[in-house]
Amino acid sequence: MLQVKNVTVHYGKALAVDSVSLEVNEGEFVAVIGPNGAGKTTLFKTISSIIKPTSGEIYFDGVRTDVLPPHEVAKLGIAHCPERRRLAYRMTVMENLELGAYLRKDRGSIEEDLRFVFEMFPVLKERKNQKAGTLSGGEQQMLAVGRALMSNPRLLMMDEPSVGLAPLMKEKISEAIETIKKERNVTILISEQDASLVLSISDRAYVMETGKIKMQGKGKELIDNDYVKVTYLGL
Repeated sequence: MLQVKNVTVHYGKALAVDSVSLEVNEGEFVAVIGPNGAGKTTLFKTISSIIKPTSGEIYFDGVRTDVLPPHEVAKLGIAHCPERRRLAYRMTVMENLELGAYLRKDRGSIEEDLRFVFEMFPVLKERKNQKAGTLSGGEQQMLAVGRALMSNPRLLMMDEPSVGLAPLMKEKISEAIETIKKERNVTILISEQDASLVLSISDRAYVMETGKIKMQGKGKELIDNDYVKVTYLGL
């Protein structure tokens, strides 16, 4: 489904992503773990075509996407739930969710997806008329995930969904990710510093450090890897 081929990204002269290649097959849950500053967010922005690579190519279902503008990439079915949420903070919860469905015409299915989001995150239904900027950090993250789902994506990319959240809220977000994985026909690509949150439920995972892919494998295999245990799981 998604193919990232030898992608390199610079910010001016600074190298942010160094010849990264990865694949995500349809129906998979794939995680990219690594420390802050590893290049994960830059990689995700490049997949969404917000940032253009210095070299390399990106394909989605055989269509080269790194040459397309971001809105055309979104039309192909890629939803990007960005780091730090990036909501329309002066708009209401409901307006943010409706914004997620902006490109859709299937009104009946939109209502069905809205029900799913409200069932998964009941607090959003309770606060649907509340301005997004007045929500707690965890509630804003729920809204960011809900907004991305409202586009009915084929590929859902979540960039650091647990960053800055309290442990209890991290657990709720983790439960939501598992629910999406089980109940929605959507492929998931997620980046996380908190490896314990995603490795046990991912089909495959990549470890990214200093702009490069250091290792890859099945999620449960990486849990047993000595380097991952020490560096990311604190074992």
